[in-house]
Amino acid sequence: MTEKTNKAFLVPLPLWKLAWIAVAAAYAWPVVSIAYDRAVGVTRQARERLIVQHRLWELHPEYYGTAETWTRAASRVLSDRQLMSRVHSKYGNLATQIELDYRRDLFIARAEVFAVALLAWGLPVGALYGIGLTVVRVRRRPAPQASEPVADDTRYRP
Repeated sequence: MTEKTNKAFLVPLPLWKLAWIAVAAAYAWPVVSIAYDRAVGVTRQARERLIVQHRLWELHPEYYGTAETWTRAASRVLSDRQLMSRVHSKYGNLATQIELDYRRDLFIARAEVFAVALLAWGLPVGALYGIGLTVVRVRRRPAPQASEPVADDTRYRP
């Protein structure tokens, strides 16, 4: 690193930037929490669709409950790997394509959740930064100086 770059790290941040960073970090917590909950919900819904679409409860004839109960319980308890092993046991070689489709759909659904969360966090934080930057620039702008009257102007002589 050059000497100029090292000095840039030692310059203290203005107070408004520190406040902006604190607000951005504080606002990130609820957004991340909501996004995580939605991502877990999307994953559970994808597992439920996989179970219903491929009727995975039929692989367990010893289960005497309803298919809906098995689906709800299995979507919460079983991991993706465990569900895919059941799909493999039911479909054999065709299961690889089913797994690829499932993973692709799950990736797209999770990406939508996190893109919305990023926008929900980034737009207000960016707007606050823009407002702070505008206020700082307006305050730094020097006041226009009045032109001084010239003393030997002929209009002012008797």
